[in-house]
Amino acid sequence: MTTEKDLTKGNLVTTLLTFALPYIGANFLQALYGAADLIIVGKFCDSSVVSAVATGSQLMQTLIFFITGLTVSATVLIGKAFGAKEYDRIIKIINTMTICFILAAIVMSIIIIAFDKELLMLLQTPIEAFASAREYIFVCALGLVFIFAYNAISAVLRGLGNSVMPMYFVAVSCFMNIFLDIYLVGRLNMGAQGAAVATVISQAASVIAGIVYLKRGSFVFKFKLKNIKFDMETAKELFKIGLPLSLQDTLIPLSFLFLFSLANSMGVAASAAYGSVVRLNAFLMLPAGSFSMALTALTAQNIGAGKMYRAIKALKLSVIFAFSFGVIFFFWQQIAPRSAIAIFTTDEQVLIEGSGYLKTFSYDYLIVPFLFCFNGFFFGCGRTIFAAATSIFAAFAIRVPLGFLLCTYIPSATLFHLGIAPPCASIVTSLCALSYLIYLSKKNILVSQTN
Repeated sequence: MTTEKDLTKGNLVTTLLTFALPYIGANFLQALYGAADLIIVGKFCDSSVVSAVATGSQLMQTLIFFITGLTVSATVLIGKAFGAKEYDRIIKIINTMTICFILAAIVMSIIIIAFDKELLMLLQTPIEAFASAREYIFVCALGLVFIFAYNAISAVLRGLGNSVMPMYFVAVSCFMNIFLDIYLVGRLNMGAQGAAVATVISQAASVIAGIVYLKRGSFVFKFKLKNIKFDMETAKELFKIGLPLSLQDTLIPLSFLFLFSLANSMGVAASAAYGSVVRLNAFLMLPAGSFSMALTALTAQNIGAGKMYRAIKALKLSVIFAFSFGVIFFFWQQIAPRSAIAIFTTDEQVLIEGSGYLKTFSYDYLIVPFLFCFNGFFFGCGRTIFAAATSIFAAFAIRVPLGFLLCTYIPSATLFHLGIAPPCASIVTSLCALSYLIYLSKKNILVSQTN
């Protein structure tokens, strides 16, 4: 049995759901993977260590977003090549991607280790949490190569229509991380450093599982590491599509890091509360994000096969499915926000702060399904520049300045006020994306592969 799946044929609802559901499963496990550090640290350590892990993991998550932006470009190019049955080109893309990502992992690790103190200072990390946060990001930086490797393997498989195996790889990593967290943090009292060590070991395990699968899997072509060669034209294509996504996926989290710094300036309780909400949102945003990611690969394959009409229909279905989840999450946070924060901590002040933030931020759950799905479609088309530019604009022209103004000019501002900024930025970005989609439809140029 082959390990690829042709997304250009069959009932579209069935194809979309069977391809997207493993994405949701993988992203859920990935979120659980990240949340395990915070949950277990919250059970065994004080608020300063929780703040350290929350701050350090938020910084590392920003770097992961940069990595996934690059790997999406591989998914798009491989998806188009697979849809067009250009198997030699797939090999060329994989070889070039491997070399580029190895070099990028080394460079980024060096930068993080060299400037960890400055980065934490920019985030206004509470003094009580500073030392532990440095320990956390130092260890995680050493394991950055595993993050690159996992995302590269997953990008290849998803471009080939296989979203199931990446979910299994994350499952291996997730459950190992939980076990190691309990042992290193709970039993050995290693605090933030123990959580980081657990993370790196778990990531390495997922990569090993992925490599074994690639070597033993039944593909229409063969993976041969010894024959890896670099192709400059392919590298240019990877970066042409991937760099706008990487900039978007890095700068937008940076805008949230700025909000995190505002929360840090409100004290340890607010810092821990914001960090808890970040982990919560990793779960609540994953349906919209998963349908968006699935739509990218599905769109790419169908464009390669000359079936744009099928990609557009998939976009409409993705919005419907993602929005349904958003409505549920919105009402949960409006009715019982404390129940969500209580997953991570029992500290009363943290519960109060976190609940206030969710009351206002939760409107974002109704908006991002549209934004994410529009962008997922644009990414699959290779139109990454517009989507990235509008998202970055909204982040730094609206989210950041509005958050600053709300926290600066409202007397005794709390996280409740800070939570107003993200939905406002999402509204602007969604309207821009919708306008662009309408423009492309009227001009009848959706089939174009250029930005």
